Amino acid sequence: MADDRAAVASPDRQPEMASSGLTMGPKGTMIITAPEPSHADMFYATTNGQYCGNWHNGLPGHQLGDVPAISDILGARPTIKKPVRPIQTTAKCVLANQIAEEKRSMEADKVLSADVVPKKFPVQAQNYCYPPSGKRGANNPLYATSAQAYGSEMPMDHQVPDRYFPSTNQFTKGFVDTKPRYTGLSTAPTPSKVHKELDMFY
Repeated sequence: MADDRAAVASPDRQPEMASSGLTMGPKGTMIITAPEPSHADMFYATTNGQYCGNWHNGLPGHQLGDVPAISDILGARPTIKKPVRPIQTTAKCVLANQIAEEKRSMEADKVLSADVVPKKFPVQAQNYCYPPSGKRGANNPLYATSAQAYGSEMPMDHQVPDRYFPSTNQFTKGFVDTKPRYTGLSTAPTPSKVHKELDMFY
């Protein structure tokens, strides 16, 4: 396989490249001359058979020989195009970024035992405001009831939760079908609209 982008080698390095599996091609480019594997080598060769005491060029394992530079090896590789990526939005979506930033600002610290990210409780203790009771004689202890104890005092900081775990419908909004498909086995016969002899029982 030839590569037009391969580096041009000097003439004094041609014997060195020939011993390492590289030869000079047309226009001064290098070509990898590794032997092509046969049909038997591809289908019946084992990984254990690749272990031997010699290099691919026939030299013994204790001799390095003329090793080409790494730039020559990388320059002889074929050109591989990058795969086509999906279309990405590069425009500045100001409104969408603001919405996403507000959602991230409302998130609290993650909890390992929870399957959803908690959100900060939107109301603080100092923001609570209970209206006074409009009943006649509400302040008279003679007519006080136990139900009036609820909301009689303003809550404190330790009585208000700092986070909650919402259950939204964002996951189900991504479904394509409006309702689940019927995947059961129908054993009822299908009656014909023409004649009863055309009813389907299977």
